[in-house]
Amino acid sequence: DELKLYPCMLVENAELYDYWQRGEYHPYDEETLTELLVACKTQVPRYVRLNRVIRDFPTTNVVAGNKKANLRQIALNRMAERGLQCNCIRCREVRRHKVQREDVELRIETYETDATTEHFLSFETDDDKLAGFLRLSLPHKNAPHPLPELENHAMIREVHVYGPALNLGEGSSGEAQHMGLGSELIHKAKEMARDAGYGRIAVISAIGTREYYAKYHNFQMDGLYMTADLIVNREW
Repeated sequence: DELKLYPCMLVENAELYDYWQRGEYHPYDEETLTELLVACKTQVPRYVRLNRVIRDFPTTNVVAGNKKANLRQIALNRMAERGLQCNCIRCREVRRHKVQREDVELRIETYETDATTEHFLSFETDDDKLAGFLRLSLPHKNAPHPLPELENHAMIREVHVYGPALNLGEGSSGEAQHMGLGSELIHKAKEMARDAGYGRIAVISAIGTREYYAKYHNFQMDGLYMTADLIVNREW
């Protein structure tokens, strides 16, 4: 779901410093590291968010190798010069740009893990800007579940719609977060889970979002998670 790219940074109090002094270790120079970041960022899947690139160390503590904290931006600038782009979630967020409902379309990307089928549902613009997404996890029927209380449950692992916050129920003037995209994503996830044969669905919810899931999507607290019946509570 999320990654951090943290190339090794050489500081004096690290054990690696002794190897460097003996000539047994050589850190990446800035040019090599920049090219490596370009190569990495061009291969990041669309459902992954690169949260951080380069550790936030004071440059005065770095003994050798790259000392630029903004190397992520340098790599992005180089990619732009070559007509390349990073497809990670962070680079594609609409942020505070206003979009209209007709500007976005639903896309679904599916991939397998050793125990689940994962669906990444997203609303995106024609130029690949991301207005919102949902992660739906469908456990393989014969795979042991680490949480017995969620046996045979589909799981909404994350819902995120971008834009400035408004009060619950307040209308939108183009903010992606308030065009009902989150509700559309949840409805679609429920539909996909039901069609895949699941009778119940759970959601990982923060305390502050429980009212939203209960009021608008028929979820109820069920132990540590909020769950909904996919047979009875049909909203579509």
